[in-house]
Amino acid sequence: MRLAWIVALCLATVLSCSAQPLVERQRNLGVMGTSLRLVVIGEDAAELDRAIEAAIAEIQRVEDLMTDWRPSPLTRLNAQAGRPATVPRELAAIIGRSIAVCTLTSGAFDPTFASVGTLWDFKAKPPKIPDEPTIQAALAFVGGDRVTVDAAANSVRLPAGTLLGLGGIAKGYGVDRAMSVLQEHGVQHAMVDAGGDMKLLGLRHGQPWEVAVKHPRERERALAALKLSNVSIVTSGDYERFTDHEGQRYHHILDPRTGRPATGAMSATVVAPSAELGDALATSLCVLGPVEGLQLIEKQKRVEAVVVGMDGVVHVSSGLQGQVRAGPVPTAVPSPE
Repeated sequence: MRLAWIVALCLATVLSCSAQPLVERQRNLGVMGTSLRLVVIGEDAAELDRAIEAAIAEIQRVEDLMTDWRPSPLTRLNAQAGRPATVPRELAAIIGRSIAVCTLTSGAFDPTFASVGTLWDFKAKPPKIPDEPTIQAALAFVGGDRVTVDAAANSVRLPAGTLLGLGGIAKGYGVDRAMSVLQEHGVQHAMVDAGGDMKLLGLRHGQPWEVAVKHPRERERALAALKLSNVSIVTSGDYERFTDHEGQRYHHILDPRTGRPATGAMSATVVAPSAELGDALATSLCVLGPVEGLQLIEKQKRVEAVVVGMDGVVHVSSGLQGQVRAGPVPTAVPSPE
């Protein structure tokens, strides 16, 4: 008996001595027009740093593939509208998935929104705001069903005049890819956060990752602090990029059906298996609004959402009931600064 106790004590001592304390490494930088934060936890700081560098390189590669801010395979595809174009396999695949989400959301998410989106420029001084006749003319080129994707041949055909924009899905895809690279480097605990598109892996020092869900008009106040692991959480809202012009506020999330800034919701937060899906759905919910949007969410597997309507009222999907405070905010909702 005493021998067994001594053996057990020695084994515990060996295991205790062999276990390395976990270290946390972080990086913050800019990518895809937003901020990127990586938090990685493991035993070897040097290995974690190498993993972080590889993940950063991967998300930058995705940006180079799908950006429309500078020359890229996507801009070359748009320039060839009217005839079939061969594109990288990865680009053809995400365009195909974008069209599938377009169908799922009845056009609330539509990558061809760029056909009208190029008319708007919120950064210009004064901001560039198109008139209604110009918008209506451009809407003739919007419609995901107009795009033909041949995945086997890596070919995409856009009708003449139609442009693709992947801003509502590429960032989420980049987050997914960055996390995949971290895992390929042996990382078991990490967070990738690209401007509100987050993917969470494992635990943060033994506890689930904690993510605050904030009200879009009262950013200092959290509606909830969700404890999450091995999942993605993405938030989109009209507070991200907007401008006030002649007494009216315009923001960057356009309704592809009207060609104008969406009026469905102030913000939408989506919990989903992938950041790519969460990104596209969060954008869609800002267009659809709380009622139609949550009807869509309830039909999806392993997907939950928090939607703040234009009246400031918080709506929550069934899987988050009791975790997020729903209903009207207790104080008046101020205008964004």
